[in-house]
Amino acid sequence: MRTVGRWGAVALGAMVVAHVLGAGIVDPVIDPVSFYAFVPGGGEAILLGGTVLALVGLVVVGRAYRTGLATGPLPGAAMMVFAVAMVLVGVFPTDPPGVATTLSAVVHRTSAAAAFVVLPVVGHCVARQVGAPRSAAPRRLRRATVALAVLVAAFLAVHLPLAAVGSGIVAFGLLERVGFVLMIGYLFLLADIVDRESPGPARDPSPVPATTAVSEARPVDLAA
Repeated sequence: MRTVGRWGAVALGAMVVAHVLGAGIVDPVIDPVSFYAFVPGGGEAILLGGTVLALVGLVVVGRAYRTGLATGPLPGAAMMVFAVAMVLVGVFPTDPPGVATTLSAVVHRTSAAAAFVVLPVVGHCVARQVGAPRSAAPRRLRRATVALAVLVAAFLAVHLPLAAVGSGIVAFGLLERVGFVLMIGYLFLLADIVDRESPGPARDPSPVPATTAVSEARPVDLAA
């Protein structure tokens, strides 16, 4: 969990840097996050943030498989799609305003949509593997999964039409930024449930007889 926290802070910090670099140039309420790529240093910040989140996601799902909280190919495949999508978002920038849609912009927007869609799938797969919860983490993750799914639906309702025509819809940028923060928080919840609900080491349930324990601890000298 501490590792995820540190790297999540790096990803969030990269986006903060992009916002600082683009202050007064990019409107955080209307313009999408991808417009920071047109600010010197902004594109590198977006790529760094996306790559870090991709690595965090892979680490979390890998640990979930090791602890038995992820089974089957679905959670791994979904997280792999998320990781690749987050890197592609940084590698392929969107188009500047007023420019005809290019292939790079289509890849960028499609990748952003894919990342939002597949992340709740991973959480659902992990949460349903918890039989008898040891903590409130599964309940929090299920609630977050529903919330993120609702946000994804709202995001796609705006985002998919823009994949062809560009941006400019009121509050689209704000919706994206809220989604980005929730994405980081969701990865925190995934890491938390793996930490709290992972099965502990197996123990031998059969009790050790007291006489055996005493005799093994101190042999009795019968000749005395």
